[in-house]
Amino acid sequence: MKLFNNLIKLAVKKKFISATIALILIFSGIYCLKNLDIEAYPDFTNPMVQVITQMPGKSAEEVERLATIPLEKNLNGIPKEKKLYSSSLFGLSVIKIVFEDGLPSQQIRQQVLERIYQTELPEGIKPVLGPDASAIGEIYRYTLESDYYNPMTLKAIEDWQMEKAFKQVDGIIDVNSFGGPIKTYKVIINHEKIRFYNLDVGEIFDAIKASNSTGGGHYISNNDQAYIVRGLGLYSSIESIENTVITSRNGIPIRVKDIGQVVIEPAVRIGQVGKNYDNDAIEGIVLMRKGENPTKTIKNLEQKLPDIKSRLPKGVHLVPFYERSELIHNTMHTIGHNVVVGIIFVIIVLFAFILDLRITLIASLVIPLALGFAFLLFRLFNIPANLLSMGAVDFGIIVDGAVILMENIHRCITNYKGTLNQNKKEALIYKAVREVGSVIIFSTLIILCCFLPIFAFDGVAGKLFHPLAFTMGFSLIGAVIASLLFLPAIASIYIPNKNHEENSKLHLKHKEIMSKISDTYVKFLHKVFAYPKKFLTTVCVMFAAALTLFCFTGSEFLPNLDEGNIWLRVTVLPRSTTIAHSVDVARQVREILLQYPEVKNVISHIGSADDGTDPNLLSNIENMVDLKLARDWRWKWHGNKQKLIEDMSQKLSDIPGITTYFTQYIQDNVEEAVSGSKGQVVLKIYGTDLYELQKLQDESIALLSSVKGIVDLSYDQIIGQPQYQIKIDRVKAARYGLRSDDIQKVVEIAIGGKNATQVLENEKRFDVFLRLEPNDRDSLRKVQNIIVKTPEGISVPLSNVTEITTDNGAMIITRSENSRVAIVRFNIRGRDLGSTVKDAEKLLDKKLNLPDEYQLKWAGQSESQQHANTRLAIILPITLILIGLILHMNYKNKKHVLIAMSTILVTLSGCIFALFVTRTYFSISAGVGFIAAIGVSIQNGVILLSSIIRQHKYSGNSSDAAICGAVQKLRPVLTASLVAILGLFPAALSNGIGAQSQKPFAIAIIGGLSVGTVFTIFLIPLLYNLMENKNESY
Repeated sequence: MKLFNNLIKLAVKKKFISATIALILIFSGIYCLKNLDIEAYPDFTNPMVQVITQMPGKSAEEVERLATIPLEKNLNGIPKEKKLYSSSLFGLSVIKIVFEDGLPSQQIRQQVLERIYQTELPEGIKPVLGPDASAIGEIYRYTLESDYYNPMTLKAIEDWQMEKAFKQVDGIIDVNSFGGPIKTYKVIINHEKIRFYNLDVGEIFDAIKASNSTGGGHYISNNDQAYIVRGLGLYSSIESIENTVITSRNGIPIRVKDIGQVVIEPAVRIGQVGKNYDNDAIEGIVLMRKGENPTKTIKNLEQKLPDIKSRLPKGVHLVPFYERSELIHNTMHTIGHNVVVGIIFVIIVLFAFILDLRITLIASLVIPLALGFAFLLFRLFNIPANLLSMGAVDFGIIVDGAVILMENIHRCITNYKGTLNQNKKEALIYKAVREVGSVIIFSTLIILCCFLPIFAFDGVAGKLFHPLAFTMGFSLIGAVIASLLFLPAIASIYIPNKNHEENSKLHLKHKEIMSKISDTYVKFLHKVFAYPKKFLTTVCVMFAAALTLFCFTGSEFLPNLDEGNIWLRVTVLPRSTTIAHSVDVARQVREILLQYPEVKNVISHIGSADDGTDPNLLSNIENMVDLKLARDWRWKWHGNKQKLIEDMSQKLSDIPGITTYFTQYIQDNVEEAVSGSKGQVVLKIYGTDLYELQKLQDESIALLSSVKGIVDLSYDQIIGQPQYQIKIDRVKAARYGLRSDDIQKVVEIAIGGKNATQVLENEKRFDVFLRLEPNDRDSLRKVQNIIVKTPEGISVPLSNVTEITTDNGAMIITRSENSRVAIVRFNIRGRDLGSTVKDAEKLLDKKLNLPDEYQLKWAGQSESQQHANTRLAIILPITLILIGLILHMNYKNKKHVLIAMSTILVTLSGCIFALFVTRTYFSISAGVGFIAAIGVSIQNGVILLSSIIRQHKYSGNSSDAAICGAVQKLRPVLTASLVAILGLFPAALSNGIGAQSQKPFAIAIIGGLSVGTVFTIFLIPLLYNLMENKNESY
């Protein structure tokens, strides 16, 4: 401490150097802030790798059997792998491997690739890795629109021009193309003609594939020139494909055009996009590389966009409809507004209590100094920050030490009766700093101990609140340094060399008010001292009442962060619906939503994207509903998004045969990444038999629909896909000399269609696709009559070597932890998460009969809440133990430690009352607010207790010492509490975008300090008097 006192003395003596260092610190902080990687929304997800296997024409069962299970087997056991999920549906397998946080993307992707290469897969199955992007990596969405070009041409521009252009932007990893007809050269085969020519589709396929080639004959020397020899045989047009020779009969060639026709048509659609009143839009989804900073990447994109647009063909327009920059801007506006208003409140409170502009401004300087120090450390240690957490920083807490210091300096100088010159002023300032310096350091250490255990949070809670803990920790350290070294030096420069005995009417009135407050406080203290049991009983009853109310407060994991949009998932029933029917339903949905003036755009996504990164059935319609800012909504909603959603849900219920599920864009992606399934709350039923899982899923849905608070019930239907099952009769096939693969090849090409080769058009590539005419394969009878050619050249109907039946098969097979799983998901509205899930668990445990080896697991926010609450239950006691140890180190008196920690009871009571009154659910955000409020309240208790102990040294009577010491520190305690409360008031009242995670935190602190301070200023003196009186009586 001696060293610190010498530093303080040196800082005051070399005041201009100290002031210059302070100025440098502020400008350094501004520079670091400008260059700091600040995210609007933190990436809550762990590193994840997608393994995508496209298997056109294969059923979900075959996809699982041939690709998903073999890959899962080898992908297990990768070092630091946490979870593994998979989905198998028609023609597509997607496996997601989640790893522990902090691992480099390239390392884990390399490990996954090595396991894939070690997996034995059937010929033609080629898994690929999904883009190296995170769940919040979709930063820009647009459509290509034109009055001159047809959708197929626009789709080609998107696939072959836009993707390359966007990938050149620093930070962009990929562009997912969704919707639009893909250009394909289709060879449409006439069944009667191939029967006439005694051909089968396999021969035609092989001929087309073999005829599209190029060769090289090295070079020929001629007249001292080397002529390169090229064999040109690639397809370049419809005519070149039509003239392909399949075989010959009696010297007469049979060409492709003899058995069918070649046309340019769209490929088989696996998805379609609609925008507002357009049923067939072409969408591009720009993905940011995992680990990149969204703000920087968006700036890079904005700089490159004019160049990208200029390269589009004339008449083609790139029309954005989702830009992450809007979300970042709105979030920054909300948080910036809250911060500025909070700082203004802090300054007003300081001035109101001190009524000295110089003192107020000097004390307020601690804010830029502390933040400058914090940003400097953020930059130095390369620590990421996010606006949501930084916006929750309470500048009132940061300025508390400066308030105590400057109030003491003001008191010392004002009370000095002699002649005030520069030397005497510096001596008084040094004396004032020494009086409260140890208390400031000690009380700040207590608050730091409150934020330290926050680092024990992991997962989503950790990623959200670690930056808050870093910011508060660095800022508090900076505030202590600024308060004890820089502010005294600045005060010695700017405080005039005269006593602050002001005689103006305003100052006299201020003195009168402060005197009345002190007198009133003393009167109440005497009453409390006279009836200690009543007061202590009141405290105990209040705490008991708070604990009782806490049971009815309700709980949730984290408040949903408003993104300014709605992500609406519509499921069309039956799930086996065609794309045409889904397109019609999507149109109806968009038309209803566009009737709302609050809606700017509606974009519907049917099925899956072209690259298979988001596997969905054609019955799945995901709608992005872009909303105007809440201040522009009609008055009847009062900016309440839940009311708007309820009204939308009611109107959409008029569309027959659909279910709806409401969420938000980023939230939907994050929930899927965290739990493996899209949903706020997810029920997973593990088992083996698909039919039994479907039965349990149906029973669970029926039970859950009766639970209060559960809305938007949806599920992944397992069984229900109508199938023609063509079973090969191996005995009959053998009689004709046919192998299984001969028959399967005909089935695959004739019915499902297959790509034989590609046509190259400059830099573009388009598939050549073979299939029978629709009229030759649109019924069971016609399928049975498709011919298969034997080795002897005999044409045999498919029915002669197979048995064709109809049945219901799997639509989608979801797996988790190497087991099949049935998924049920739902939202919760009008009730808290904790109570709702608890009731749902009880109901299912009581009424759902689970067979042996089947089990239930809850995922989504309920799982995250349970995990975070477990951590919080450990963190809170550790925090209290740490504070107790620090208090004991300072006081070396157990009774004094108990007195200081008694403020916890009244502070927690205030926190709980505030949540209950404002109908705010207890969440991790509120829990962190509880911890912070406890720290500030104990700080106030320490200030009062230290002052009382100091007075007791000069006064033999504990009662007089308690009253005198408490009155002396009443003003700084009230000031410190008020600035802490009002500093967070804007965050508590804000409903803007990005404010939701801060709100419970702010409400808890405001409630805790409001009630805590009122009781603390009486509780500390009373307990001290009681305990010391007891000692004195002995």
